[in-house]
Amino acid sequence: MFETLMALLISAQVEPPLPPASVPPAPVAEAAPRTQRSVVFYLIDTCRADRMSVNGHTRPTTPFMEDLAARGVRFSHCFSQAPWTKPSMSAILTSCYPSVTGMYKLLDQLDGSFVTLPEAFRDSGWYTAGFSCNPLMGRLSNYAQGFRRFTEATTIIPNGDPIGFAGGSAKRMNLKALPWIENNREWPYFLYLHSVDPHEEYKPEPEFLHQFADEALEPEFRRQWKALLDAKPKQVANHCTKEHFEAAGVAIEPFVKYGLDLYDANVRANDEEILRLVDALESRGEFDDTIFVITADHGEEFMEHGGTSHAFMLWNQLIHVPLIIVAPGLLPEGLVVDAPVQSLDIYPTLCELAGIAIPDGLQGRSFAPLLHGEPGDGRAIFSENHEMPGSEQFFFSQGNTLSVIDGPWKLILNLKSPVNRPRPRRELYRIDRDFGEKEEIAEANGELADRLESRLLDWWAHNRARHEGVDIAELTLDQLQNVDPETLERLRQLGYIK
Repeated sequence: MFETLMALLISAQVEPPLPPASVPPAPVAEAAPRTQRSVVFYLIDTCRADRMSVNGHTRPTTPFMEDLAARGVRFSHCFSQAPWTKPSMSAILTSCYPSVTGMYKLLDQLDGSFVTLPEAFRDSGWYTAGFSCNPLMGRLSNYAQGFRRFTEATTIIPNGDPIGFAGGSAKRMNLKALPWIENNREWPYFLYLHSVDPHEEYKPEPEFLHQFADEALEPEFRRQWKALLDAKPKQVANHCTKEHFEAAGVAIEPFVKYGLDLYDANVRANDEEILRLVDALESRGEFDDTIFVITADHGEEFMEHGGTSHAFMLWNQLIHVPLIIVAPGLLPEGLVVDAPVQSLDIYPTLCELAGIAIPDGLQGRSFAPLLHGEPGDGRAIFSENHEMPGSEQFFFSQGNTLSVIDGPWKLILNLKSPVNRPRPRRELYRIDRDFGEKEEIAEANGELADRLESRLLDWWAHNRARHEGVDIAELTLDQLQNVDPETLERLRQLGYIK
């Protein structure tokens, strides 16, 4: 089954010629004055913020990123818009929510009418290049739109398989990206890099495995990994619940503990390759004239709430992601921003920092003032996850879930629970005291939960109307997905369903 899916992914990564830039940038000699900054956007797939020592993790997983953050701005509370790559990348690239782009299914293609982040820079004179170790970030999804040059996962890691060959992906990517940097004569440029080192199956190279894990446990862990896969009818990714561990005869606690050791080792390996990348930029005298961004598309869960892997829920382990922005001479050094931001906002922020026009239609807002120490504006953070109709052959049902973070409060609205993980329709948490979302308090705070639910459904209904190209007053039941009777009634109360 997995081989069938990978064959589909590989065959879908066709490489037609990229369209020419609407404003072709002229080559700039290396010695010419740099009146614009280049942008390097580095995304670490599946990297949860709390497993990084730069964000307080007790193990030394990101020593270089600690040094890098001391030279720029680190955000302690950045949240992605979805818990897996396809929808979360659509939000990063378009600054529109997944319920607007409609990017839910594995083989969906982004509508070309959206102006992507690289497209905005390309059309403003930046040379745009990208390298990705995940086939979902590329032509498979029309996410290469706006790049003058894009290197697909199939040319970086074996078969472009981001599950079986995640460990060492950043090292392989540098084998392609560092020569490009060395030979590049374009300025300014927008360079996108997408590694998958922390992604399952968590197979760090020996150097990093030795630092973080007991190598003697490796054979048994791999035997258990296969037993878990064999215990499930769906074998794409190793999303497991308690029943799968029981069926496979695998003890949860030691499996999870060793899995986290391997995960940490891969985060550390990726940190080392970011060091090599920055060294290459500094050796060419380019780093000080660059805006350098590090973030992630989503996180990973390790049974904190009864499941493993990602793509099924909106817990903070899955949507709390790192964000570091360094721009020497432009941004302060060592600033830590605690005000919440979201991945959706990175696009307009980079436009503002680079001095280019922010395209119409973006839903994110620039947080550039926060980069200079100004207070936050109290904006709400929205995330979502939706089922993939037509993918039942490969994946468990993901359910349909929405969430909003408003100040210290987070409401999760389960329109439909994912398979084998029944959840109450709504869950309320006070995340300034309970960031791990252990104590659900919706029943004790009914009025607050009602208010947040109304705000969440209002947001969702407007997004669905925009996606369908209709006025909000014309939204119909057919244009809403898997609406349960209680949600339908709330939408009627809000005036959206006649």
